[in-house]
Amino acid sequence: MFCALLAMGFIGQGLHHFFYKNMLFIQSEVYPDLYLVKYPEEEQALLHQAILRKVKQHPNIGLSVGKKLAYERENSIFFYKYYKAFLFSVFQDEGTAYFLKNEEDLGGLVTEELGMYKKYKLAEFQYAPCKDDVTLYCGELKYFNENGFIKSDTLLNLTPLNGIKK
Repeated sequence: MFCALLAMGFIGQGLHHFFYKNMLFIQSEVYPDLYLVKYPEEEQALLHQAILRKVKQHPNIGLSVGKKLAYERENSIFFYKYYKAFLFSVFQDEGTAYFLKNEEDLGGLVTEELGMYKKYKLAEFQYAPCKDDVTLYCGELKYFNENGFIKSDTLLNLTPLNGIKK
């Protein structure tokens, strides 16, 4: 009886894993300009569209809020694939999930820096006030995969949310 229930549980988990996982953007509690993408779309065009929508909805464009990553330019939004290291690994990295609740640890015996996870980087949006209208924001959205840079898009005239203007 127990084995049958256990087998049904594994089958249910397997079906859920392959058919019912929706892409999820998780914003870091420590770094407000960092999003981890859990279950990213495998179709690159759909993933890039979702990232573009998230950039346009990002509440901190034009604001200096929270901590900045060690290598972050002043105005950037980062997207990385959610990755959590194997639970029982003693000498392995923590994964990108570490940065949801923890600051980068740049010293000591074990170093955790987001830059260590380049193969999980999905996108980076660098922005600044537009030259024609400094109350709006313009920038370049660069897309990546595990092999590096793929392409970029230029975004113009983004309005800060909630009517906040610089």
